[in-house]
Amino acid sequence: MFSPAQIEATLAELKGLAAEPPQTVAWSAPGGEVLEADFTAVDSLGCAFRELRLEVPALAAAAFDIVIGWADDFCRRVNYLLEPLARVEQDSGAQVVLARSSPPDRQPARTAFYEIRLHAPNRFSLTRRFTTPDEPTPQPLDMFVTHELFQKLVRDLVSSIPGPAAGAK
Repeated sequence: MFSPAQIEATLAELKGLAAEPPQTVAWSAPGGEVLEADFTAVDSLGCAFRELRLEVPALAAAAFDIVIGWADDFCRRVNYLLEPLARVEQDSGAQVVLARSSPPDRQPARTAFYEIRLHAPNRFSLTRRFTTPDEPTPQPLDMFVTHELFQKLVRDLVSSIPGPAAGAK
């Protein structure tokens, strides 16, 4: 779907990036899927990004329970981030599934957590956020990973997409 060589070439082109606001990069796949990442820094070994998004047009008619399964599968696959992930909420009225770090990283000065939102039927986003005792509203936090880990995250995200026949209403 998204070529590792294509993503690695993009990361190589971005080497030396230090951007605020983040620089959005998009990759398209033959099935119409669009993967976007908001990069804040890229060097020869790793990168920092604020958000990773995926839109999957083939899931446009997916039932809400398929989206819930997508969240659960992604959380099971991605067991290598700073905290484990788990689905914490689903709202069938708003058609949103929420997964977060479970448990979050609690420090005296701040609490940090990953947040995944799946907007039914076909939009995924991954962010990292933090709160402090003085600021309880979650604020964005960059995710720092090696190039290899970024590629693995993309592979696991793509592998977790439900099959096209799984979600037709």
